[in-house]
Amino acid sequence: MALSSQELLDAFCQAVEIKEKKQKLYQEAMEACSDAVGRETFQLLYESEKEHGRLVQEIYEELKAGKAWADACRYVPPEEDLLAKLLQKVGPEENKPADSCSDELAALETGIQLEEACIRLFEEKLEKATEPLQKEFLSRMSSEEREHRRILEDLKFYYTDPHGWFMEKSGARLDGAGPVT
Repeated sequence: MALSSQELLDAFCQAVEIKEKKQKLYQEAMEACSDAVGRETFQLLYESEKEHGRLVQEIYEELKAGKAWADACRYVPPEEDLLAKLLQKVGPEENKPADSCSDELAALETGIQLEEACIRLFEEKLEKATEPLQKEFLSRMSSEEREHRRILEDLKFYYTDPHGWFMEKSGARLDGAGPVT
């Protein structure tokens, strides 16, 4: 069954609301965090959500004004791996166990829940979509939200097991006698 115009408008309205909540959460977490890795992560997510929110709002307004889906939906997500970008920004001086921001776990959990809400929203609409443009768009949006969730889960791993995080990210391995790089 194809998505009706009203279903699309409702989905975009919900997406805008969730994205606004995520922007606020990431901005507050970024400002409160004294840890460089946490600040960089929350800043990256904040900027990404701000841009996505602006584009989704634009599409919503155009659909609401009566534009056809093909005309309104010209969103092309950036071709970048946000996690790789984050790891490049975090220099060796930040490679120490995180003591601060450990209370940011609540913000991370909330962020993960909001990302999952967006994923569910886009996946539900994707199941109903029949037009190729709608399917492609919803699939891309879902994929981007999954990447955001992956980044949040990675930061949560950093705060809950910093040594394990550094072992994994540095590619180090244990040979039985100690770490080997």
